[in-house]
Amino acid sequence: MKIAIIGAGLSGLSCALTLEKHGLSADLFEKQKDIGYDFKIAQLMTPILHAPVDDMIQFLSEKYDIHLKPTTNIQKIHVHSPNESASVEGKLGFINMRGNHKEAYEKQLADQLITSRIYCNHHVTHEEVSKEYTHIVLATGETLDTDQIQPFQIDFKSTIVGAIVRGKFLRTEVHTWFDTELAPKGLVYFLPHSETLGTLVLIYPQYDEMMAKKKETLWSIALERASYTLKQSLTIEEDFSKRDYVVGKCQYPRIGNTFFTGNCFGAVTPFLGFGQTGSILSGIYAAQDMCGIGNYEKLCKPLYKDYQDSQVLRKTIERLSNDQFDFVTKVLRVKAVESMVTHKNNKSLKMLSHLLKPFSR
Repeated sequence: MKIAIIGAGLSGLSCALTLEKHGLSADLFEKQKDIGYDFKIAQLMTPILHAPVDDMIQFLSEKYDIHLKPTTNIQKIHVHSPNESASVEGKLGFINMRGNHKEAYEKQLADQLITSRIYCNHHVTHEEVSKEYTHIVLATGETLDTDQIQPFQIDFKSTIVGAIVRGKFLRTEVHTWFDTELAPKGLVYFLPHSETLGTLVLIYPQYDEMMAKKKETLWSIALERASYTLKQSLTIEEDFSKRDYVVGKCQYPRIGNTFFTGNCFGAVTPFLGFGQTGSILSGIYAAQDMCGIGNYEKLCKPLYKDYQDSQVLRKTIERLSNDQFDFVTKVLRVKAVESMVTHKNNKSLKMLSHLLKPFSR
C-alpha cells in the first residue's frame, strides 16, 4: 500500500499520524512553502459544536493518541445583541492558534510525525499522484479540488474579515455579537490568546442582498463595537480577509481508493464556520479505513449529522431580527436555559435550534 496525502493541513496531518500509529506511512504534498496558511488566527473548539464529546482535547489524546496543546480553555462565553448581553459559563472548550503561528495545531501535528514525509512547495494533482500511489487522501482544503472528481454541494460562501488585536483581556472569556447591522446574517466573535493579544473576526454570508455591503464599513463598525464592549481601544497588529469562503459538503466521502477529508469532505460547520474537529476526525477516519479498522462512509455519518444540525441552526439565526436577537439574549440569562445549552452530553446544536425556532417565525 502506497499512500499519498494531498494537503498538509489538519485533516491530512491527522491522517498521516493515525497511519503511523498502525504501522503505515504516507507522503504528504503541500503546495505552500510551509504548513499552515499564511496568516495567524485563533479558532475555537467547543462541545457546543461536537457534543456529546465534552472535552475534545482529552478525547483525541485518549482515544486516538493524538496530542494537542490549546492556547487556553474557555470558562465563559458572552453573547451580545444590539441592546442586551448575556453569558454562559462552564467547561466550554478551548482556544488554539492556526496558520503560521509557531504553536498552530498544524505545526503541533507535524512535529508528532516520524516516518511520513512532508513535501512543501509541491503542487500536485489527483491525476498525477494516482499514477504512482495506491491510495489518495484529498485534503487540500479547496472544495474546487473535490468538485473536479465528484459533486460538491455549496450551501453558501462567506466573507471573513479579521485581525490580531492588542489590548488587555481575560484569557478564558470569549465574546460574540449578533446584530443584523453589524454582521448581516452572520456574527462577530473575539477569541483571546494571551493577556494582551486576541483575534477579532467578522463573518457573514455572501447572499445576493449582502454583496452590496462594503466589508470595510462593516469591519469598521465591528471594531468600534468590540472596543466599546471590551471597554478599551483595540490596536490592530495584523489583519486578514478572505472572500468566497465555501461552506458545503461532498456527496461521497470515498470514491474507489480516494478519500475526501477536511474541507474537501465538508468539515466546516455552517453555524459558526469552524471546521477543526471535523477536519481532524475525517483524517483519522480515513486512516482507520486504510488500516482495516473502520469503514470511512459509516464513520463519517455523525459528521454529516452535525453538519445538518448546524445548518438548521444557521438558517434559524439568519431569520432573526434585531428585536428577536435581544429577546433571545434575555432568555439566555435564565439559568435553566443556560444549563440546557451547556450541560454535558447534550446535543447542543439541536438544543439551540429548538430554543431559537419560535423566535424565527
